[in-house]
Amino acid sequence: MTSWVLLVGATPGTGGASVTQRPAETADPAADGPDWQGARTADYCVEGGQSLAMTLFAPSAATHPLPAILEVHGGGWEKGSRLLDLSQSGTADDLVRAGFVVASIDYRLAPENPWPDQIIDVKCAVRYLRSHAASLGIDADRIGAMGSSAGGQLVGLLGTTGTSPQWDVGPYVDVSSRVAAVVDEFGPSDLTATDWPSYTAGIIRQVFGAAPDTADPVLTTASPLTHASAGDPPFLIVQGTADQVVPVSQSEHFAVRLRSVGVPAELVLVDRGRHGLGTPGEVPSTTTVSSMITAFFERELAG
Repeated sequence: MTSWVLLVGATPGTGGASVTQRPAETADPAADGPDWQGARTADYCVEGGQSLAMTLFAPSAATHPLPAILEVHGGGWEKGSRLLDLSQSGTADDLVRAGFVVASIDYRLAPENPWPDQIIDVKCAVRYLRSHAASLGIDADRIGAMGSSAGGQLVGLLGTTGTSPQWDVGPYVDVSSRVAAVVDEFGPSDLTATDWPSYTAGIIRQVFGAAPDTADPVLTTASPLTHASAGDPPFLIVQGTADQVVPVSQSEHFAVRLRSVGVPAELVLVDRGRHGLGTPGEVPSTTTVSSMITAFFERELAG
């Protein structure tokens, strides 16, 4: 039996509406939660000849513009998808139940699409949300972002380069890609570090086209920690203490750097947590972490 997702959105760069139907890439994640109603999938940008998809979920019966959270999947910048991320995300369910619109995106993957295509796409997604806020029922001034692993690095850059036009190219360039709050779950923040596990170091060299020498300028430019400055939005950083892919020092140093320039940054260290979290016996539990993330966005994006 074919599963269908309603495709509703604006044609990138035109502002015109389009409504079509197509088979879903996977089972409709809207079925996973009773409040995930009115799922809409939009082609938010066309970059490098590729149409990039965003699936949005909103609470039912909303009567006023809602805050929105952009969800950016992980996968080492080389794998993953928006629907797989949603199917595994209890936090997204919690956020919809709490009155947020959640917008989960695909972006161009390495190595077929070299850096910085990934951050260009993520910034385009924010500009899309802001440009079409009225038709999507969201508040353009209350857009946050959350991401895990490679997605954490990408939302970290969103938060620390909000006033920089460096990667704002493509449609909607007259609109800001700045976000108002960021949740970074175990994302790399300093790609120039020397304590990477060999597996992770290999991925970083491949994705960013960097020489084995960690002084390669591309790694400095792609590191959220490099760009931290006064005026960046508040951060919540979550990291497992037993992470075998992204060292805990990445999150610790990022939090210190943000605080040093006056940016509110809360660091939650999950005892015994491995990469991806969800290991039995973690403290705090994934349920508690999800509640912390929801509370953070409720506080920082309050109307």
